[in-house]
Amino acid sequence: MFYSLRTRLSVTFIVLLIIPFITMVVVLTQVSNSVIGTSIEESTSQTMDQYASFVSTLTTQVEDVANQVLSNEVTQQWITVHLDKSLPPEKRISQDAEIRKFLSSIALNHSSISSITLFNDNGTAVGIRDNVFNDPAFLDNPWYKTFKQEGIRWVPAHMDAYQPGYLQKISMNSLIYNLVQLSSFRKIGVLKLNVQTAQIQTPLDKIKFGETGRVYLLDMEGNPVLEQQIAEGMSGFLGEMQAMRKDKHSGGKLTVEHQGESHRVLYRKIKGANWILVGEVPEHELFEKMKRVQQTMMAVGALLLLLTIAAAFWVSSGIARPLTRLAGSMRLVERGDFSQEEDESLARMPIPRNEVGYVVKVFRNMVKRLRFLIETEFQANMRRKDAEYKALLMQINPHFLYNTLEAIGSLSAQSRNEEVIDVTEWLGQMLRYSLRVDSDLVKLREEMQYIRYYVAIMKIRFGERLTIEIHDTPEYGDVSIVKFILQPLVENAIKFSLENPAGANVVLTTRKVNDALEITITDNGTGMSSDLIEELQREMSQGDMADVLGAQGRRIGLRNVLARCCLHYGTRFVVRMESAPGKGTRIIFQLPMKEE
Repeated sequence: MFYSLRTRLSVTFIVLLIIPFITMVVVLTQVSNSVIGTSIEESTSQTMDQYASFVSTLTTQVEDVANQVLSNEVTQQWITVHLDKSLPPEKRISQDAEIRKFLSSIALNHSSISSITLFNDNGTAVGIRDNVFNDPAFLDNPWYKTFKQEGIRWVPAHMDAYQPGYLQKISMNSLIYNLVQLSSFRKIGVLKLNVQTAQIQTPLDKIKFGETGRVYLLDMEGNPVLEQQIAEGMSGFLGEMQAMRKDKHSGGKLTVEHQGESHRVLYRKIKGANWILVGEVPEHELFEKMKRVQQTMMAVGALLLLLTIAAAFWVSSGIARPLTRLAGSMRLVERGDFSQEEDESLARMPIPRNEVGYVVKVFRNMVKRLRFLIETEFQANMRRKDAEYKALLMQINPHFLYNTLEAIGSLSAQSRNEEVIDVTEWLGQMLRYSLRVDSDLVKLREEMQYIRYYVAIMKIRFGERLTIEIHDTPEYGDVSIVKFILQPLVENAIKFSLENPAGANVVLTTRKVNDALEITITDNGTGMSSDLIEELQREMSQGDMADVLGAQGRRIGLRNVLARCCLHYGTRFVVRMESAPGKGTRIIFQLPMKEE
């Protein structure tokens, strides 16, 4: 009784659920909360990394703009005029107008920059607004003194009165640069570029670290550089600022004790601005969600256990009895050779009106058809192979036709009428050749003549940027090869070689090697990676043609040619691909010269 199908199905269903359920309970109870906390840490850490990258990119862009402004001829002329005390005031006024116009154009072209101002040490300031400030009060501003005394270039969030009125009530973070005459390295003042604080703070406010955790952008002394207030309950990191400054890595994590509980601290350094991104959260917040998940999974698991036990008995009872009868009939087929007597035995088998009855009916029909399918399998495979080959061949024709028509359109647009006539004539010859469907094989000389038409069109398109050498052996012109295998290879070689700054250089060579026709195509293009070459070799060895047939134009070219050659020549087709990224490509085909 224990070995019956019904009993074994019931026991198997129950065991398959009980073991995973028990395992789940054991694992969930023994998994450390720190593992779950680490997952949340990693998620927050990735978000902080993205934000740090954003800030680093922004500060780099602002510094690039500062260098652009400082090195510009208009800025240097303004510095020279203000250094020369002998020039009349009219000259300075004219130069102030020029610099304001230049600074306004720079600010308009860089969305991250709100305003740009040049501050002269004599107490004047020129920016993108309509007048010049003669107000030496900025010399006493903290940002100016800090830059002059400590060299700190990035200014924390502040209000700047030396910019257009609509921006004066908006908080800004600024980059300070020395205003230097590049020819003499004389300093005349400072260059100040403003970035709206909200541009930096808005994405920072979206970073969540637990329920009450906080993320701050600080300078290396622990002072906020944005409009943030360090919460008393989330300030444990301040005692570790020195350790974070000394850390040679770009970031890390710490555990600190603050107000009687453990806090987890993550930090990332932003070296360009000498800032640090710090996040702090109580450790217990990292594990609250996991506790709720554990309780839910325990309840769901218990319910599933009861339901599965009931379902196991019901399913096993409905399957076991009909299958036992079907197994007896299958033994008859297993012992025989599909004789008429065994077919009649299956025909007398009762067919119940359920899913198992359907299986019995299908099995009986299968026995009748199996012998027929074995006899016709070879013919079906040959027809399928021929259909795949035809599909691959037709995949090439639209590809070269589209490119040729584009070339004719380009020549027409340039009014190069004689060349349009030549290209049209060559295209006509190519179409006449491509519309021949009497055979899948052509003579080598016909394929080479087709390539010469194609190369002539490509030379018209690309001129001196394209050099193509064709070395063929006329005495092997009568050798039969698969149609349209050279044009896609030459097209690929031209396409990727044109990316070479020195121009495209393609060489096509045919010669006889032993009993095979060897076709070599060499280019100086971008090359192929070793992974791609291995993938192509693997596809050929596995005989997988489905991907090429279903590519819908996205993979026409080398894969198509390899697939058609594999279909036609089978294992007698040999290909070698020698390439490396940036080193060009050499593809060597060896085609059998005698058909089997």
